[in-house]
Formats: sequence, C-alpha cells, structure tokens
Amino acid sequence: MTTKKNEKLNKLLSDWLPGTVYTSSWLREKGYGTDLLHGYKQSGWIRSFGRGAYARFNDEPEWEGGLYAIQKQLEMPVYVGGITALQLQGYAHYIAPQLSKCHLYTPQKIKLPKWFITHEWKVKIKLHISTLLGTSDLAKKQINHYQIPITIAAPERAILEMLSHVDSEASFIHAWQIMEGLTTLRPEIMQTLLELCNSIKVARLCLYMAEKNQLQWYEQLNKDAINVGSGKRSIVKDGTLNKNYQITVPDKFEDDSWI
Repeated sequence: MTTKKNEKLNKLLSDWLPGTVYTSSWLREKGYGTDLLHGYKQSGWIRSFGRGAYARFNDEPEWEGGLYAIQKQLEMPVYVGGITALQLQGYAHYIAPQLSKCHLYTPQKIKLPKWFITHEWKVKIKLHISTLLGTSDLAKKQINHYQIPITIAAPERAILEMLSHVDSEASFIHAWQIMEGLTTLRPEIMQTLLELCNSIKVARLCLYMAEKNQLQWYEQLNKDAINVGSGKRSIVKDGTLNKNYQITVPDKFEDDSWI
C-alpha cells in the first residue's frame, strides 16, 4: 500500500467514531471508492454492516451508531422522540429504567436503509410518521449518547409526541407520571408548540395534565392562542368527561383519588 493510501486509511480510522456505522455513499463522497474499501475489508480494517454500510472490524455498533449514519451521513429527517427522548434525558428512568424500544419520528414518508431495519439491535425500533407539529424543527437538540452525537426531541416536543399515543388508562397513567416531573419546561417553547399542534386531542390533554399538576409553566401560557377546537374528544374508553376540556379521562383523575 502506497504512502498516500496509508494516509487515507489512517485518517479514516482515526476519524471513525467508535460504535458508529459509516455508509458507502458517504465514504465515496469522501474519496473512498469501491476498490479502496474492498482492500480495507480484505486487510481486516473494516467489515460490511449490511448492504451499503460498514463498521470497524472489531466494533459492534448499536442503534445509536446506526442512527448517527442516518442523521449525519444520509441526512434523513429522522430523530429520537416521544418516550424514548424523555428516557434519554432522564425524565422517565424511574418508570422505564431500561431502554427496550426506540421511538423514531419523521414528518414525511421515508424508507430507512435495509441494513438499519434488518439488523438485530438490542432495542426494538419503531418509526412514526408524524405531522403532529407539521414540518417544524423546533425543540430538537443534539446529545451525545455513549459519546455518539444524535438528534432527539427536547422534552417540550417529546411530551406532546408521547401524548399523541395515549389511548388507554395505562398509557394515560404513564404519561401523567412523566408529566408530573416536567416542572422546568420552557413556557415560550410550549406556547409555540401548542399553537403549532395539529391534534386537538393532544393540545387538550397537555393543558389538562399541566393544569391538574399545577405546573408553573402552565400559568405562563396564553391559552387563548391555542386551538383546542370544539366538541368532545374521547381519550380513554368508558372514562369520565372533564367538562372544562371536554375529554374523557380515567375516573380516578376526576374524583382526585389518584392525585
């Protein structure tokens, strides 16, 4: 191998983040052609990670390393949201201490790479196509998860995404328990997100839970600017109707036996 090729290999290996997947398309853009990559494979520096993807030879990437490639290299509009984003930020560790499922969100119909879909990650991957907040990127952030940079929903966005899946008493209670701990949400961000929210059910449910829990940021919201629609909305089957928000909730929350 020539000195120039050695330099390219050394740069690739030194820049390669441990635990991450690299895509062949991104590597080609960086000057690593098919023949060069084949040579690296033959020499035991890298290995295939499904079609169109590579990993360091002795590395075992997990889901965050695959997501890194999807976000940073393929530049697909996918991010960690909902309950998973809340877990990663420490808001749900006492309810769900271990991550068993990773909820990903995207505002449009996309096709994730086959190598990502078919790989046996330690967590189950669930992709949600959600227009809850339109195409807005508000309240997303980057974190380092096991030293790997990934984009996730900030807690203000994540709780609305979680509320969009509430359809039973169990899921209602789960969301309530997490909402209780969201005492430091930014009111200006919540205001904008609630105004953007395309779901009357989610907007009402968020306001209901925040008011019941007497969360400080709730008091700073301009409720008149938030579209809560009209008519009744069923949240929980056979629940009790809350007259203020016109939503059905578990009986125990209306007689305050839970609170």
